Amino acid sequence: MTENVILFDELCSVLTGYEDVGFEKGATGSDLYGLLIKIQTQWKVCLSKGTEAAVDAATALTEKSCGVLTDWLAGAGPIECQAKGCHYTLIRVRKNAEFDYLYIHRQYYSAGIKRGSDFKYAGIFCKKNGRIYDGQYEIRDLFDDPGVLQEHGAEAIHEALKAAVRKAVEDAIGNDRRNLRITDLAGKRKLEDLAQFQNYTAKGLARSAYLKSNKGEDSDNDFVFAYVCKYSPENWTEDSMLAYILDPSGYVSAEADAYIDSHQEAMLSDFLEGDIVAAAYKALVENPAHPIHRVRRIIRAVSATSAKTVNVTIRRGGKELTFKAEADQFRSDCTNYYNDWRIAAADRKEFERVFGRGAHYGPEDILCIDYARSVLYEGEVVENE
Repeated sequence: MTENVILFDELCSVLTGYEDVGFEKGATGSDLYGLLIKIQTQWKVCLSKGTEAAVDAATALTEKSCGVLTDWLAGAGPIECQAKGCHYTLIRVRKNAEFDYLYIHRQYYSAGIKRGSDFKYAGIFCKKNGRIYDGQYEIRDLFDDPGVLQEHGAEAIHEALKAAVRKAVEDAIGNDRRNLRITDLAGKRKLEDLAQFQNYTAKGLARSAYLKSNKGEDSDNDFVFAYVCKYSPENWTEDSMLAYILDPSGYVSAEADAYIDSHQEAMLSDFLEGDIVAAAYKALVENPAHPIHRVRRIIRAVSATSAKTVNVTIRRGGKELTFKAEADQFRSDCTNYYNDWRIAAADRKEFERVFGRGAHYGPEDILCIDYARSVLYEGEVVENE
C-alpha cells in the first residue's frame, strides 16, 4: 500500500511540474517534447502497477497530456510532440482575427523538422470558442477521442446547417400555404411542371402512400400532405463555413429568410402537388375493385410473419397450382405481377409446364398464401369469361 501512495505522489509531482513549465509564448518545442516523454514514461509505470490509484492517476494524466494541445492553441508558436510512435510538429497561421489555420508535419524516425519538410493542412482553430473545426486525418492521433473531429468536420457542419435551415423554414411555413405571399403560380415553367407531375408522378406517389398507410381497412384513409423543405447550402465556400462557425443561429436565420423569399413559387408548387396526390389517393380508396387493395392485404399478411418462403396457390386461365415462393416479394409492391424466378426451382418447372414459359402471375390470381399450416391470405379470383 505504501508503494502505491509513493507512486501516486510521484505522479502528482509530475503533473504539478507540468503547471510549472508554463507554456507561454516563450516556451520552446523541446520543452514540450521533453515533458511529454516524461509523462509517457510515468504513465507506463502507472499502468504496469495496475492499482486503483495508478489507474485513476493515469486517467488524470491522459487529460493533462491532451491539455498540452489545448494550452498551445491558447498561446502561440510551434509545438512538437509524440503520439503512437510518430513525431509531430504543428504550426498555426493567422487567417483573420477570429481564426487560425493549423498545419502539421509528421515523421516516424526523429523529432523536429528538416529542410524540405512537408506541412499539411490540419484544421481550423476558432479563437472564440477554442474548438478545432474541419480537423484532418493527420491530426487524429493527438486527440483522446477522434470522434470530436468528425463532430466538427466540414461535412458535419454542412449537414448541421442544412438540417437547421430546413427546420427553420418548415417551422415558419407551418404546413400552411396561407403563410406564403402568393396564391397562384405565375411562371409558365412551373405550370408545365405541375401538369407533368399530375400526368406521370402523382398516381405512383398516391399508390405508395396508400400501401404504406397504417390505417385500417374501413377508415377514411385520407392522404395527409406535409411540407418538406428542400434547402441545400448553395455556393458553400470557405468563408461561408467560417461565418456559420462564428454565429450558427444568425447564419441559419439569414439563410432561412433568404430561402423563403426566393422560393415562394417552389413552395406553393409543393402544396399544389400535395393536392393532386390527395385526389389520386382518394380515387384509389373509393375504388374497391382496384387491385391495389389485394396488394395491401397481401403485404400486411406476409409482413406479419418472419417466413423466408411461403406456399402460394393461384388460379389462372382455369388452371390451379400450388408452389413455394420467396416471401420477401410479397412484403412490397409488385406493381403489376410477381417474379416467377422467385418460385422454388423445382416448382418453377411445374409452373412453366402448367402455364407456359414466360407466364407470370399477379395479385388478382392468388387464391391463398399459407405458412406453417396457417393461412396468411385468402382471395377470390374472378375468371374472365
